[in-house]
Amino acid sequence: MAHEPEPDRLLDLSFLTEEEQDAIAEVLTRDANLRQLEEGRVRFSLDKAPQERLSKAEGPDFPSPYVLPESSDHGEEPQAQEAPGPGGAQVFEEADPEPKPSSGEEVEPQHLPTQIRAASEILENGEEALGPGPSLDRMLSSSSSVSSLNSSTLSGSQRSLSGEAEAGAVQVRGSVHFALRYEPDAAELCVHVIQCQSLATARRRRSDPYVKSYLLPDKQSKRKTAVKKRNLNPVFNEILRHSVPQAELRGRVLSMSVWHRESLGRNIFLGEVEVPLDTWDWDSEAIWLPLQPRVPPSPDGLPSRGRLSLSLKYIPAGSQGAGLPPSGELHFWVKEAQDLVPLRSGSLDTYVQCSVLPDDSRASRQRTRVVRKSLSPVFNHTMVYDGFGPADLRQACAEISLWDHGALANRQLGGTRLSLGTGSSYGLQVPWMDSTPEEKQLWQTLLEQPGEWVDGLLPLRTNLAPRT
Repeated sequence: MAHEPEPDRLLDLSFLTEEEQDAIAEVLTRDANLRQLEEGRVRFSLDKAPQERLSKAEGPDFPSPYVLPESSDHGEEPQAQEAPGPGGAQVFEEADPEPKPSSGEEVEPQHLPTQIRAASEILENGEEALGPGPSLDRMLSSSSSVSSLNSSTLSGSQRSLSGEAEAGAVQVRGSVHFALRYEPDAAELCVHVIQCQSLATARRRRSDPYVKSYLLPDKQSKRKTAVKKRNLNPVFNEILRHSVPQAELRGRVLSMSVWHRESLGRNIFLGEVEVPLDTWDWDSEAIWLPLQPRVPPSPDGLPSRGRLSLSLKYIPAGSQGAGLPPSGELHFWVKEAQDLVPLRSGSLDTYVQCSVLPDDSRASRQRTRVVRKSLSPVFNHTMVYDGFGPADLRQACAEISLWDHGALANRQLGGTRLSLGTGSSYGLQVPWMDSTPEEKQLWQTLLEQPGEWVDGLLPLRTNLAPRT
């Protein structure tokens, strides 16, 4: 009885090149040869077994020794490793489902390779070719071969064949053409991705590129264009929309990266550009920017998460008459924070915490109240520390940090460290004496002007060195 395969059981490989289709056919042929040799070896060993043992083994509780159990010959699928991409190293990301074209155009069917087409004819006739070589019917109907077509095992097989040839690095090249505008009514940043030119080839002199954008530091704001197959000069002409309040734009960085979509593996990085929005000219027309390799960010290069407005005052002991204050006092007047950048889109519930190092005990920490749902919170809170002489201030460091108050945990957004930045305290080398020139200048002014308020507007740094 002829067996006709169901159309939906066959995999459409028309999107592959002839070389890739030939590679798949070679894998299937090799798989069938190994299976045929294994079956012949098992049958040969069974024919040599004594007839008495065979008759005893057969029974209601034992299957026939000539019935071979089904098994899969495929091992674990090789995994593509993710690597940083400075210079020529390949950078991979997990493959995402391909976006559907907005135009709704249909893909024309193409002819399958001769090996697959011949296998289909054999299945329709219900006949299997005799001879020492493996049949294509067995190749397509065996469990291991079908699984290699219908699962990611095919991805692993093809990567093992083509990975050696494609092990070379993808050199980033080309440029991207785009324009930006902000729509206040919708509170959206519109990224008009127009086109790319002269992109690098990812696989066998071809690339299937698409563009992905983020609004850093928010990694949840991913937007993507459609994929343009076999095109090194793709024209996208798409608008990617990011919902973001206008007050947050100054602290955001637009990241646009170009990727090759790999149907059977991880996508390959082709280049990126980063646009700080605080310096962007919103009246400018569309511009071209060259694509850059991916470089791991340096902590010193990360943007701050806003600014902190505060005033400082040092009152020496006995400077106010009648022996008051009995010891030197250090006053911190935390006024407000400005232009905060949240870890994720939305408002923040924030508070400010202060410690004067080297004393890091819990009892010495002071904090403001929590100001809810604001990116420019006003605290207007004063903190006072006593017991400081002028010599102590030269060895101390005031760490003032801003925190996002959460229901389960609090997360530090950034901070500032006020000290002379000598790197040592009371003769010991410490990592927290790492004040910037702006922070050191404010602390030096405090020492030079006792009894007076000293004002400062400092960035909330994200690169504070660990205390220990």
